[in-house]
Amino acid sequence: KPYGSQKITTPIDIKTFKLPDKIWGIAIDDSKIQMKLLGKFFEFAGVPSDRVHVFGKDADEIMGFVDFVVNFMDENMGDHVLLIADENLDVTDEASKHRTISGSQLVENIRLRLLPEQEQFLVALIRSANDSSSDVAIYNARAHGFLPKAPIKRANILETLAPLWMARYPQEVGDDDDSLPSRMSRRSRADSFSSLESSASLNDAVATTPIEIIQMVKEISDLFSKGRIMEDRVLRQNIWEKLHALKGDLLTLQVGSKVITAVGMINSFRDAQSNEDLSERWSLLQEQILSFAS
Repeated sequence: KPYGSQKITTPIDIKTFKLPDKIWGIAIDDSKIQMKLLGKFFEFAGVPSDRVHVFGKDADEIMGFVDFVVNFMDENMGDHVLLIADENLDVTDEASKHRTISGSQLVENIRLRLLPEQEQFLVALIRSANDSSSDVAIYNARAHGFLPKAPIKRANILETLAPLWMARYPQEVGDDDDSLPSRMSRRSRADSFSSLESSASLNDAVATTPIEIIQMVKEISDLFSKGRIMEDRVLRQNIWEKLHALKGDLLTLQVGSKVITAVGMINSFRDAQSNEDLSERWSLLQEQILSFAS
């Protein structure tokens, strides 16, 4: 049974929750856009920028991620680590071959290599645009929880993290002991979530920009122009990886009917039966995206 799988029986006081001091933030995503957003996620969560490491800019960073985290936790014994991993990490090797690495599998490998006294300081979450019950079950089995791809707002980051953190440490929930959450709730309220309510930056948010969305659309259009997709497995896989990345980027926008429709259209590409069908779906998707991104 994975750590953090127990049910919470004690109410969580969101307004007094904060992450512990001396926490590290580590994340991995193969999208430059998402790497930027993850940096803001940690900032909004209160993790100092000099204690944040975001990986995924190339194949070396992705393939070396497990070793990095294991060695890092060896060197920082006793420090909490909040780790966020994208589920689908696309890499291109030296032979220009594409393949997808599972972020939750990397997390599972990390947990297996850590000693129990090290693993207890790790809170590992999987961030993905795929949120079916079966997908989430896999994430929860391999890691400590799931984060959907959604707009990143300063006001809701700690609200999102609090139940996941308390699920990871359920035995420490309560006001009558000297547990970690209890000690956190007794810290200066000036540093707590409640102090943010009067802050001018409460509604600060960060999301993919329309320019970045349009650039991604252009890259996918270039791939569609390369030939008969159904007959080219590598090209087809490359397009699907780009579409999946686009889906994740769209989900970080303020959700509206047009965005939801675009995400549904991306999901429908799996059902395409011919090159003509693919091209028609792409044409309609482009039109839909440009209706709100241009």
